[in-house]
Amino acid sequence: YVKLPPEKFAPKKQGEGGKDLPTEPKKLQLNSAEELYAEIRDKNFNAVGSVLSKKAKIISAAFEERHHAKTVGEIKQFVSQLPHMQAARSSLANHTSIAELIKDITTSEDFFDNLTVEQEFMSGIDTDKVNNYIEDCIAQKHPLIKILRLVCLQSVCNSGLKQKVLDHYKREILQTYGYEHILTLNNLEKAGLLKPQTSGRNNYPTIRKTLRLWMDDVNEQNPNDISYVYSGYAPLSVRLAQLLARPGWRSIEEVLKMLPGPHFEERQQLPTGLQKKRQHGENRVTLVFFLGGVTYAEIAALRFLSQMEDGGTEYVIATTKLINGTSWIKSLMEKLEPAPF
Repeated sequence: YVKLPPEKFAPKKQGEGGKDLPTEPKKLQLNSAEELYAEIRDKNFNAVGSVLSKKAKIISAAFEERHHAKTVGEIKQFVSQLPHMQAARSSLANHTSIAELIKDITTSEDFFDNLTVEQEFMSGIDTDKVNNYIEDCIAQKHPLIKILRLVCLQSVCNSGLKQKVLDHYKREILQTYGYEHILTLNNLEKAGLLKPQTSGRNNYPTIRKTLRLWMDDVNEQNPNDISYVYSGYAPLSVRLAQLLARPGWRSIEEVLKMLPGPHFEERQQLPTGLQKKRQHGENRVTLVFFLGGVTYAEIAALRFLSQMEDGGTEYVIATTKLINGTSWIKSLMEKLEPAPF
């Protein structure tokens, strides 16, 4: 579901001013049964505008056809299409309003600065020292979740932070946001998101290069790689699924050892009576199960792989939860309540 503010769906008629304007948000249900949503749901946010513009021209041209309908048969055909056209126009108006709300955020200076730092970390720039932008955000007391997301990202992209850098961030966070958050920092360390660099070696550049996790020339409008979902970053989970299908994990065995957690590859044989021979041109079906949660970007990336002409694999996605960066960090935060007197 998504909620639109009242002003986004208020009737725009001359002479009425602010009379009888809606005051409650409009709740919309989004699902793939809606033609337009199914078309744009997996797009990069920078590519949605052009799709909506093209759709608006198509709908406008369809309504103009009424002027060319002259015979009874042509008029009857136009009338029969009218409900679908009106539904399409209403859908377009809703999604245009949603796109405008998203654009207000994605064109803001704060979003751009935050995205720039994230992309610098993921491409390996200045991950081994205290980041000026993070320091400024702490000084201005930006939301703590935003700070924690950036610090954890820097830690992951540097295989841990130098002890003095980690201590500096901890000190700044606790002094600014309160010492009760020491439990949250401890939880992040337990999860491996925030940790000191113990080996003295950063494995992330090797992982990034071998698995092609960062693509400089990403095509957001007409993508040819899963990295379009994050405007340059290819989700590690989806890249692993892609490589498992072709050419297999044996080609990346050394890199897999650098990733946290165990990995294994096992081929289970079906009994002879249950084996089904695949027809020519029939895709292999792969179930990808995310324990703990999956993001919508990862889902979009897997759908993209399913739609690739030379993919040969259809991905079915299962998960215990739908998450995003904010909800994930929030689940690791501890809120201390004052003891009752």
